[in-house]
Formats: sequence, structure tokens, C-alpha cells
Amino acid sequence: MDEGLSRAVVKVFVELHRQGLIYKDKRLVNWDPKLLTAISDLEVQQIEVKGSLWYLRYPLEDKIFNPDDPTTFIVVATTRPETMLGDTAVAVHPDDERYAQLVGSHVILPLVGRKIPIVADAYSDPEKGSGAVKVTPAHDFNDFEVGRRHNLPQISVLNQEGALALVGNEDYLRGLPEGAMQLAEELHGLDRFAARKQIVARLQDFGFVGRIEPTRTWFPMAIAPASSSSPI
Repeated sequence: MDEGLSRAVVKVFVELHRQGLIYKDKRLVNWDPKLLTAISDLEVQQIEVKGSLWYLRYPLEDKIFNPDDPTTFIVVATTRPETMLGDTAVAVHPDDERYAQLVGSHVILPLVGRKIPIVADAYSDPEKGSGAVKVTPAHDFNDFEVGRRHNLPQISVLNQEGALALVGNEDYLRGLPEGAMQLAEELHGLDRFAARKQIVARLQDFGFVGRIEPTRTWFPMAIAPASSSSPI
């Protein structure tokens, strides 16, 4: 646009802001870690791929964790275990009687040690997985909305290239117990798929993995030449 039109656009935006009609806020976007740019929903194609569904045991805060005692943990199912480092809640359906007594209590996030709440939200489907889902507002569009409804913090654990960004990440490190920094240093900088393997291996070592099932899931891909795009 020419200079006159550009000034007009800026003027309108400033005026709308002064009137309280527009505001700046955080939103999730489709991000291509290879092109390093946000991508419109119209430029994203959902592709069905083979994957895995990991059933993870999240210890209840007031229990001594025992992988053989189901009363000491709640099981969540996820297709993206590497993002669990940024979990800020576990969600169950309000009408799911299996978890009714746990709503309002807390779990201890495996490996990380962060205390996160168990919330009741209709987004959780009692018929899918274990009926309990991990909530990672900074890395999933549905989780983002759940986070807004329950005023949950947003903890991003990935950088623009799709690698773990933990060292110096104030949101991630806030409230972590002593000793948690070692994990951050070991995983920092790993590509998300390499980190997934290491995180799952560590979870298995401590008895946090219940079972792993094959599944098919939808994976977003940028609509662009294969040489210049990557999974987002």
C-alpha cells in the first residue's frame, strides 16, 4: 500500500484501540518450524497418520505413588508426550463419576514435579482414552480454550525451530522443586521428536507409563513444497 493508505490504517487502529474496541492478546497459531512463519488455517492440511497413544500415570498429590496401586494416580492418554512438560492441568468430564471425587485436587506432573489441578471440563470425552486428558494450553488449540475457561497458565516448552526450550524459560521454571533443573538442562535444545523418545523412556523408568497403543491421529502439515515445509 502507498504511504497515504498506510497512515490511514494506522490511524484507524489507534483510534479503535483508544475506544477499547480492539486489544492485544495471546492466541495460538499454526507455526511452521522450518519456514519459521505463522500459517493461516487455509494453508494447513490435516493428514491422518499412524501414531501411538501413551497412557501416563500422574501421581495424586496426597498419595505415595505406586504404579501397582490405581488409587495413587490418575491415568491420562496423549499422542504428544513431549508436550507434557508444559501441562498446567488434568481435565475430566463434569459428569464422569469415576473422577468426581478428584475434581479440585492436584496431581504432581511426572518428571517435572509441578503441582497442577484436576479440573472439570466438558472437553474431556469419557469415551476416549482414559476419560482424563492432560491440558497444555500453549501447545494445543483445544487446550488453549480449556485453559482460558479455568484461568490456567500457558507454558510454552518449544522454540521456533520445534526444539525444547527449557533453560532460561521463566514460565517453565516457575514453581519447580529443587533438582528439576537437571532435567531441563539435559533436554534443552532437543528436537521435539528426539525429546519424545527420551521423555517416554524416562517415564517408563519411573513406572509412569501404563501402556502404549497404536492409533491413527490427524497431523497438521503446511500446504507448501515438501522441501520447504515440515509438520507443524
